[in-house]
Amino acid sequence: MRAVVWEKIPWLVACATLSFYFIQRWSLNAWVYPSFDGIFPAAREIATAFDVLACVVMIAIVLNGRRPALVISIVHCSAPFVLLLALVLFFVGVKGSAPALLAVGAVLCSGAGFWFFVSASASLLPFDLKKSLLAVAVAAIAQSLFGSIASLFSVGLACGYAWHAAMALACLALGWRAVGKVSCRVQERLWNKSDIFVNPRSFIPASHPLFVSVVLSGTLCGVGLTYGSDASAPVQTPLALVPLLIILGIALMCVKRSRALDALYLSAVVAFLAALTFFSPVLLTSIDLPLVSQLPNHLFNVGANCLLVLALLTASTVGRRNPADFFRIAVLYAGCICLGILIGATAGHLLNSLVPRHLEVVIWAFALMAVVFVCYNLILMRAFSFDDVVAKVERVRAPSIVAPSESFDERCQDVACAFGLTPRETEILQYYARGRSTTVVQEALVLSYNTVKTHVKNIYRKMDVHSQQELIDLVDGWKIS
Repeated sequence: MRAVVWEKIPWLVACATLSFYFIQRWSLNAWVYPSFDGIFPAAREIATAFDVLACVVMIAIVLNGRRPALVISIVHCSAPFVLLLALVLFFVGVKGSAPALLAVGAVLCSGAGFWFFVSASASLLPFDLKKSLLAVAVAAIAQSLFGSIASLFSVGLACGYAWHAAMALACLALGWRAVGKVSCRVQERLWNKSDIFVNPRSFIPASHPLFVSVVLSGTLCGVGLTYGSDASAPVQTPLALVPLLIILGIALMCVKRSRALDALYLSAVVAFLAALTFFSPVLLTSIDLPLVSQLPNHLFNVGANCLLVLALLTASTVGRRNPADFFRIAVLYAGCICLGILIGATAGHLLNSLVPRHLEVVIWAFALMAVVFVCYNLILMRAFSFDDVVAKVERVRAPSIVAPSESFDERCQDVACAFGLTPRETEILQYYARGRSTTVVQEALVLSYNTVKTHVKNIYRKMDVHSQQELIDLVDGWKIS
């Protein structure tokens, strides 16, 4: 009995980490950001914009830095202190009506903002998709209960900030060990930026629809968060929990068919389209019932929750298949969500200012968003599958280094002749077929990184291989004609 309970402790820790992550997101939008209203509301957009910038900088450091693990460890250890300093600046800025302090606090807050997503997704790495979905369901229920109870009380400024700090620090504390393991993987230097094109089946590029779809959907989330908001506070309700739990149940049933991620994305698409569809009737009719008048916002909340769950599960699933790429994927997802919300929030604020006098412009704007979103999903995403993309991700394996020999050189020359490689491509083939790295090729042939990248892509295309190991295997088993 004790052994069974002990085995469940990591899963319970993951549930708690996700719960605190969801609650700190809720408290940030319910208690912290609304306090900026009347002083410096733009601080919220500044924080989101610098969130995107922080994610870009972290990815650049991981890909190009000499000691990325050190930088990750520094950010990992300093995130709690940066968060507390940002909240102190927020509190003093609100009390003293100082926009400059709010702006500085927003910049500092962004330095730790994406780390919550990394901590939450890292906590799911040890578990399969089914257990991860169950953990998300438990966390969603916990967040809904917390929000419902908190709405019964009048929460002051200091109390709201203290609760948010406690939830955020708890999320970082519980995810501390999981993120520490991610830092160790980066320390091992299992890969470098050249592996992204040398082993394309192991790494998903940033321009992939997997991320573009999140940016586009995140834009609608941003519109839903800000349009119709009261004192910069998004319309939030526990009713969003019911459809989310139904969707998670559907996703659980789709796990056996390997379509859980697709079910989540399809649910988000349906929720967003329903929200865009109901906006016009709600605007054109004067209905005093809050449930009806706020229906589009509730649907946006459902879609936003589905999108967040999809990002968490996709990042953790890719991380399980290729641990070397987890940190990049997690930070990239966090940045894509923030970028989409930033674009959508800007549009939402603009629409809020147009509602009293230019209602027809707002209606046309929502109609245009619906058309663009439908066209994107019906045309570009029609044959796309999140589950299939994730399932094809391969673990990076260090290629075996082959000692140069006369027979080996003859095989390389014969392979190059058979596949029509150019003399320069043949030279590069000989290095990669021996298991050498891109850095060795650059130094030996005095070529730039981009030049080697172009030649490798041409070699892979001509030889119909998709990784360095496949190339090694092909040359190794080649029979000289």
